[in-house]
Amino acid sequence: MKALVFDDERTIRNVLKKVLMKEDLTVKTYESGKDAVQIIQEELPDIVFLDISLGDADGLEILKQVIGFENKPYVVMISGHNEYNYLIEAMKLGAYDYIPKPFDIERIRKVVNDIKKIAGAQTVSETLDIDIVGKSPSMGEIFKMVGRAGASDEPVLITGESGTGKEVIAKLIHRYSNRSDRPFIAINCAAIPSGLIESELFGYEKGAFTGADKPKKGKFLLADGGTIFLDEISEMSLEAQSKLLRVLQEMEVTPVGSSKTYSIDVRVISATNRDLIKLVAEGKFREDLFYRLSVIEIHIPPLRERKEDIPDLIELFSKQAMKKYGLKRGGFTKEAVEVMMNYDYPGNVRELKNIVNKLIALHRERPITPDLIPPKITGSEDFGGTDWRSGFVKEARSLILQNKKNIYVKMIEEAEKLVIQEVLKHTNGNISEAAKYLGIHRNTIHRKIEDLNISVNKL
Repeated sequence: MKALVFDDERTIRNVLKKVLMKEDLTVKTYESGKDAVQIIQEELPDIVFLDISLGDADGLEILKQVIGFENKPYVVMISGHNEYNYLIEAMKLGAYDYIPKPFDIERIRKVVNDIKKIAGAQTVSETLDIDIVGKSPSMGEIFKMVGRAGASDEPVLITGESGTGKEVIAKLIHRYSNRSDRPFIAINCAAIPSGLIESELFGYEKGAFTGADKPKKGKFLLADGGTIFLDEISEMSLEAQSKLLRVLQEMEVTPVGSSKTYSIDVRVISATNRDLIKLVAEGKFREDLFYRLSVIEIHIPPLRERKEDIPDLIELFSKQAMKKYGLKRGGFTKEAVEVMMNYDYPGNVRELKNIVNKLIALHRERPITPDLIPPKITGSEDFGGTDWRSGFVKEARSLILQNKKNIYVKMIEEAEKLVIQEVLKHTNGNISEAAKYLGIHRNTIHRKIEDLNISVNKL
């Protein structure tokens, strides 16, 4: 395989040449990017390592032309810029990968070996007014996926816990797609009663039902030419799922109470915080609809798994809050940020933004120091006691912050399970003895063991 390296730093060129030759590549290096397009046309390399900011040329402009070649090489952008907008732009244009300087030699080797096994990639850019930053490896991969999705019209399924920013990613995909100048329509499927979801999605004619005193366009027609975002798709009823599937297959909608069908051109992005594969197995979600929606899948990890993104997020949210309140100074001290990084944020990015906004709104231009951070973040919160009740309160608050449903049932069941398990441990699995301690009938214990999935043998 042949590789060309375009970089105006001699050290970078020499290091890359040495590494690539050890990977059995034939290598040529160039300081100038002025004639890069012509050189690549003539040399027909397999791989091109291209600096994004050459002294006499724009690496992205070179990339645009090279990607149009019939026998285009795999282009790996290398750059001193670590901002995500450069990364996204490069990937959208068709770069195979984007490696910031100073780069890891092992990563270069991995990229080369991946290319040898044949791969591909794409992504996007520009200055954004969207609540997202992140330099963690996981966010880097997500930005790459955003670029790939932006270069396609295929349906996208975004998964992740509540508050991780699924709608933000959906907007980012739309922003960097060829539909960016068309509507982005979002709808929360969980917030609409099952009986109204069809009329909300597909619209209705006057007189279609009681209260329909004038016709209304559905979300799909409003999104025509653009993108529709179906949040909490897992909460849609099976009947509505069936109708949605038909619309996605035919790309046609018929408003409720109408005999007229409208052709539509809509890109569908859906999101859920639940396991759709599990719901499919349980018969609660259509398998054919799942495969229709999940052509491209993007999973957003919880904030506790990418804590290195917290400082940048705090800076972003602080600037937004200061602008909102007209403040000229303020924000978080380095020590305060370090404290903020020790918390797990069960409510994810949404919770972090809420905390930052509250602190700046409360303390205005005063620097946010560790002593101003809420006790629940620092771990010094007083729940009113150190007994088991404090743990219950803490768990309840955590579930509320995560927007969980059926909290009462979940917590009561968990409490029952723990109590029964402990008593059974004490009685060595003797259910009759356990019944005396618990004050309930032994038949009730048998039923609870089955309902709560308690393994007596492992006690």
